[in-house]
Amino acid sequence: MSNENLNKITDQQTITSMEIAEITGKNHYDVMKAIRKMEPAWEKVQGGKFSVLQRVTQLGNGGTKMNPYYKLTKTECLFVATKFNDEARAKLVLRWEQLEKERLMQQPVPQNETPSHMYETVSNLPADPSQLTRKQLLLMALEAEEESERLREEKQQLESNNYGLMLENSQKEQQIKQLEERTAYLRVIMADNSTVTASQIAQDYGMSAVAFNNLLRGIGIQRKIGEQWILYSPFLNHGYVATRMIPIHHAGGQDTFKPMTVWTQLGRKFLYDRLKKHGTLPVMERGQPQLPASQQSSHTY
Repeated sequence: MSNENLNKITDQQTITSMEIAEITGKNHYDVMKAIRKMEPAWEKVQGGKFSVLQRVTQLGNGGTKMNPYYKLTKTECLFVATKFNDEARAKLVLRWEQLEKERLMQQPVPQNETPSHMYETVSNLPADPSQLTRKQLLLMALEAEEESERLREEKQQLESNNYGLMLENSQKEQQIKQLEERTAYLRVIMADNSTVTASQIAQDYGMSAVAFNNLLRGIGIQRKIGEQWILYSPFLNHGYVATRMIPIHHAGGQDTFKPMTVWTQLGRKFLYDRLKKHGTLPVMERGQPQLPASQQSSHTY
């Protein structure tokens, strides 16, 4: 280090890395490590390294050992302290405040200045910013940093809470919508006790009667015997279907009758639950339009 830099340090109040370790309760080795880690950034901005000195330690065998330590100015010390925790940084700030007070007490007080002017706090700043002391600027910076951190944490907490609330509300709205859609369809089903044809139920699903009956056959609900659809045995005798005799008019004037399977409202409810398990929903629950009448079968099956 040049004599010029050394003279600058001796003209200022300084603190050693050993004192920093004692004030903050840290191990001196850890303090030295932290200072070395931050020194390249300081050198890049300030153009000079921290001051490193040697202290002599007497060994038990009569020899000596040289141990390095840092001697830092106030600005250098507070720069290093930015990497310390809040408690250690606060202890160093208070220590520097104490050193400044001791230094001021040793200096003569100007005629136009009273001791109370020397100890202005951040809450009692002069009107002219150019009159702020370095101590006041430091305290203002620390207070601003702490307030910024507090507001940042509050913002993150609020964002987290709001996201959770929005997600919960969205899930509840989706559940309510699904229940309302299901209720609406079931209300339509249970509106009367009459029987309905497969063609009528097929329209609820946007299908033709042929496609709907084939769907029921594909999932194992019914089969066709002759010209009539018959339920498989596990679904018989539950009141799901009935047989309606459909008259057929002949040219000769004599009518005959053809049996046709129709569904009760209980059977319609059974089909709804069964098809839903297979991923097939009525148009009302899908929000999709039914097939145009021209695309639906006019025959009843």
